[in-house]
Amino acid sequence: MKETEVLVIGGGPAGYAGALRAAQRGLKTVLVEGRDLGGTCLNRGCIPTKAFFKSQEVLHFVHRAREFGVKAESAGVDWPTVLARKNRIVKQLTSGVGFLLKKAGVEVVTGWASFLDPHTVQVTRDGEKKEEIRAKSIILASGSRSAVLPVEGTDLQGVIDSDRALELPELPQSMVVIGGGVVGMEMACIFNAFGVKVEVIEMMPKILPPVDAEVSMLLTQLVEKRGLTVHLRSRVEKIQNASGKLQVLFRDGEGKERIAEGEYVLVATGRVPYTEGLNLENAGVKLEGRAVLADEALRTSCSWIYAPGDVNGRYLLAHVAYKEAEVVVENILGKSAKMNYNCVPNCIFSSPEIASVGLTEEEAQAKGYTVRIGKFPFRASGKALIEGETEGFVKILSDGKTGEILGVHIIGPHASDLIAEAVLAMSVECTPEELAWAIHAHPTLSEAVMEAAEAVFGLPLHFAS
Repeated sequence: MKETEVLVIGGGPAGYAGALRAAQRGLKTVLVEGRDLGGTCLNRGCIPTKAFFKSQEVLHFVHRAREFGVKAESAGVDWPTVLARKNRIVKQLTSGVGFLLKKAGVEVVTGWASFLDPHTVQVTRDGEKKEEIRAKSIILASGSRSAVLPVEGTDLQGVIDSDRALELPELPQSMVVIGGGVVGMEMACIFNAFGVKVEVIEMMPKILPPVDAEVSMLLTQLVEKRGLTVHLRSRVEKIQNASGKLQVLFRDGEGKERIAEGEYVLVATGRVPYTEGLNLENAGVKLEGRAVLADEALRTSCSWIYAPGDVNGRYLLAHVAYKEAEVVVENILGKSAKMNYNCVPNCIFSSPEIASVGLTEEEAQAKGYTVRIGKFPFRASGKALIEGETEGFVKILSDGKTGEILGVHIIGPHASDLIAEAVLAMSVECTPEELAWAIHAHPTLSEAVMEAAEAVFGLPLHFAS
């Protein structure tokens, strides 16, 4: 039996970050991973989808080259090259994770872990038992998997999840996306930009249900303007083959039977914590629904077993997983660290990008706040005009009584970068007035954040509402 101080189950963001931090702090660490280092994020999620996103962004600008005085013509998408570039980026990053783990002294064991008792796991590989590992502390970072859609026809050839969408042998002419959440809308926007006819079916009244309603509404208008079809308040009933294509049978908001057709059907109805095969009952680890129950210190019902990352079901975001892993290691070392989830940024690589932190306008009102809103459109930004990307806005919500920033919502160019300032401002309890007084470089997109802060008081310098 192998013995170690820290055993990490899973090599995704929470797992490899936890293993690296533990080893860096002098703890003997073993990491067990059944697939690829980097987990879903590096191999089948964040990184490959953003590689696709960049390719469609380049295509978008080539199509508009003449607006910038550049004589260029698009010959279309070279799909094998798009795939090759994505794979090259993924390989570089996953190899980098392996190098960092090796350099830090982490032993990586390939296989699938399952608990024998609260301190011991058994590792299997290719269905055969390989070894047992006993640890003083265990980091359970098994991640998440795509949710299963409980309708007839999901087993048909051509019905895919987001993993398989990243490996399509060729670009289809048409696709139906079931689910208008983050994964669904990112994929829909990417494939639509590549020239694929895309229809999105969403059962809720708006796409991106957790997102601020005004932001969701604008994105719907923009993607439909670009040829993407969105069906809201629609429930899928069946998927079937017909005339060489797949048909999705659904009922719209009025109860009428409708059909959407595509060469592929992408099921993007969310992700769920991955706990299958772990035999958590042998460790006394309790679940809450599908998720592993963990407190703000990430401790499970078994005090020496921690659950950072997607498996705890809180925020299925890589950047949250990294921080949760660091909190775990601090607690293993005897500290009293806790996670603060008040300022978690959320970025959506739709077209245009969306990013947010804090409460939405609807949530703030529901909590009884007197909400003051400052909004600045990118069409009034000099840098946005230069970039040729003027759709969208920055929206800041402030407590009318205390001046506290309650939330910031951005839809537009480089939203995923701009949100960092808002996260920092909220983390240090900055007010809109203080944010507005900070000097922002000109001409930059960040000025839109400053102007939105000024707009909370009705005083934006470069926009008259």
